[in-house]
Amino acid sequence: MSIRFRLVLSYLVMILVPIIFVIVSAFLVALLFRGDIKELRNIYLPPEHLHKMSKNDQLYIDLHRQTLSNPGNFLNQSYLKKIDNQLSKNGGTGLIVRKGNNILYQSVSVKHVDKDDLPLFGVFGGVDPLEEIDHKVVGIKKIDFYFPDNTEGSLFFVTDSSSFAKFVRSFFPILFFSLILILIITNGLLTYFVSRSILVPIKQLQKATQEMKEGNLNDSITPMSKDELGQLAQGFNEMRMKLKESIEKQLAYEENRKELIANISHDLKTPITTIKGYVEGIRDGVANTPEKIDRYIQTIYSKSIDLDHMIDELFLYSKLDLQRLPFHFEKIHFDHYLQDFVEELRFEVAELNVEVDLKIIKNSNYLINGDREHLKRVITNIVDNSLKYNDNKYKRLFFHLSTIDSHVLFKLQDNGPGIADENLPYIFDRFYREDLARGTEKGGSGLGLSIAKRIIDEHNGKIWVESKKGLGTTILFTIEKTGDESEKDLNNRR
Repeated sequence: MSIRFRLVLSYLVMILVPIIFVIVSAFLVALLFRGDIKELRNIYLPPEHLHKMSKNDQLYIDLHRQTLSNPGNFLNQSYLKKIDNQLSKNGGTGLIVRKGNNILYQSVSVKHVDKDDLPLFGVFGGVDPLEEIDHKVVGIKKIDFYFPDNTEGSLFFVTDSSSFAKFVRSFFPILFFSLILILIITNGLLTYFVSRSILVPIKQLQKATQEMKEGNLNDSITPMSKDELGQLAQGFNEMRMKLKESIEKQLAYEENRKELIANISHDLKTPITTIKGYVEGIRDGVANTPEKIDRYIQTIYSKSIDLDHMIDELFLYSKLDLQRLPFHFEKIHFDHYLQDFVEELRFEVAELNVEVDLKIIKNSNYLINGDREHLKRVITNIVDNSLKYNDNKYKRLFFHLSTIDSHVLFKLQDNGPGIADENLPYIFDRFYREDLARGTEKGGSGLGLSIAKRIIDEHNGKIWVESKKGLGTTILFTIEKTGDESEKDLNNRR
């Protein structure tokens, strides 16, 4: 139930209860003054309901007709007694017949009514006036007529209303104050439940906000309903979770930044220390022969190359991380591109006991949108990583190219030592080395596969690794095949 519906329902109840209260009060007041429910019905029912009137009502009508057609019948005591019996039997009403100032007939049940208590001829008050006679409340109906000798006559139908009037008068204050109490309780309960359904969730939100202000993002809010406040609580929970994730990412980023600085410092210090040591060896005369000097200088040069390569990779990774590295996409037949790369690689590793094989599944479309230079760096980094950690005397690199759905699938499998299962999730992390030995004889910056992953991500592709310890490693990536999109559109899309 929504808050709006609850407020509307509360508003309607607060309107309807007083209306019902007024109707009941008016009904009780009417009973107090009219004296009988049946009398009220007789007074207020429209003419079309006359056929539903009581026997007394019909008798009053018949008697009124008799006063007009045969007024002399009301001088006959037997006739009057017969009428009295009918009135008494139908509703406990007594009959009084007055001629002039004298009483011709008076029922036993209304003997306490004196002729002076009766209204005068031709005088009409209410439709059914109530009078207190001899400490009793009675309702009096009157029919005026003329006897045959033109003497004024009146028929009085007297009904005892004392018991009901006493009941109403005794209990009306109680009923009145009871209705007021019901009105107060109803409004109080409605106000309590409606306000509780609003204030409790708001207090819960206030408490959760205070917890967030103090840095506690672990306590969630349980929505108490599905209304607007429940939706607000759900949205608050989602905001809390996203804020928590954002803070955790920020902390992780800060930790990674510290680790990056430490790793950079360590990896740069290793070749610099080596260069410094060999320079000091030459300066102090340790290299005292031309052969030693040449060897020291060659080592210094080699470490300088490694240092320059490491700085280039750090610079490249930083630009990738900041998304400031430009990409120049063009349509490439990736099967031809890979064939050319493999031919160059075979020439480069001809003297290193490395066997290079290539298998391309024919009858497939290998047209992609890619950056030639950056894709070459990806494959080169994968090859360098495979050769660097392969200690076998005879090394083997097996390239495989195929398609899967709308993507080109590249595989490079080696016969190296493989990677342990627990290390596979971290292969593409920056500065990660499986042996965890910083600055080992393997060298390298630890950024090669991380850079490869970033470049493949920029191509909207996916890269992953499959490996078993002792069974070699396979690195795979996919790139979506292209349609008729122009090179200009592709570069603008980025």
